Amino acid sequence: MIAFARYILSAGAATCIDVALVQALLGLDAAHSPFFFAMAITMGAMAGIGINFALSRRFVFASDGRRISAQLLTFILVSLSTLALRLVVAGLLVALLGLPLFSWLAALPVTAPAERVAHLGAVGLVTFYSFFAHRHVSFAGGIFARFGNQTIVIP
Repeated sequence: MIAFARYILSAGAATCIDVALVQALLGLDAAHSPFFFAMAITMGAMAGIGINFALSRRFVFASDGRRISAQLLTFILVSLSTLALRLVVAGLLVALLGLPLFSWLAALPVTAPAERVAHLGAVGLVTFYSFFAHRHVSFAGGIFARFGNQTIVIP
């Protein structure tokens, strides 16, 4: 539980940069385009990856004995899976918020209110996946450690 609290604090710093960038980009006129929405989320995630890695490695997870470059590569791969999940969740939330039940969102005095709420919801929901993926993969020996440290030969 302490590791999760530390992760929330360290990932919180990266998330602040991520969220600030995405929310600023959603203020542009193109914000209602699904492509622009996905690009804004991707740009925010990329901005947060380096900060999240440095803080997580230093304050949250114990070293697994691998070189920093190996840990960083694994961290990036896990972060990309987190980004993919965030894009799916955000897309689903935008669709959900487009239902008549949520028509009141259009009255909010901001550009792309449904996209903004969907982004924040996706960030919150995907945080749990991110923590456990980084804990059990990025800082636990890497992806191949999940296969029992067997050598994997790709023909």
